[in-house]
Amino acid sequence: MNPTTERKRRRRRPEVAEREILEAAGRLLTERPANEVTVGAIMEATTLSRKSFYVYFDNRYDLLRKLVEPLAAERDAIIDPLLRPGVDMATGAREALVRLAQLYATHGRLLRALAEASSEDHEAKQAWRDFMDPVIEAHSAKIADEIERGRIRGIEAEPTARALIGMNLQYFFDELVDVPDPDPDATAETLLVLWSRALYGA
Repeated sequence: MNPTTERKRRRRRPEVAEREILEAAGRLLTERPANEVTVGAIMEATTLSRKSFYVYFDNRYDLLRKLVEPLAAERDAIIDPLLRPGVDMATGAREALVRLAQLYATHGRLLRALAEASSEDHEAKQAWRDFMDPVIEAHSAKIADEIERGRIRGIEAEPTARALIGMNLQYFFDELVDVPDPDPDATAETLLVLWSRALYGA
């Protein structure tokens, strides 16, 4: 082992080492098929030893989950105010959709890679469900509340929430990821019209 490399490893702060592993995993996930993004491949892309992976992560799923946790927190901060009981869902929806579109314009390659990997990679599927299921559940509850208040009629809450959020994801990926000069505002405006018509008929 190179003595210089060994000294760097010993001096690495835990938060810096963890961040290096996460960044390597995120980079590889957008460059390779998910089944090639193994613990060994991730650690080869860092300046750390393979065994140090397990100092910071329980397993590969734990890493994938932590990789998208900051994005989930940012997303939740955007949408949570709109989903509280009694709040008019249309109020602030345009601003929220613009901010979500900006989030996907910035981080969409990673999220798209994880979404695509979830169809054939068990650990990616778990991490993706952890990322998406709370959003679907929260929107289902909000739509059910709007139905109870008589503001929305003629639809079922959970299937509608799942369909609309799936539409959002695909449209964000298509319009904002690896697209020259993406336009988050125009993307958000299109989705706002579709959500408004689907839920409120207006």
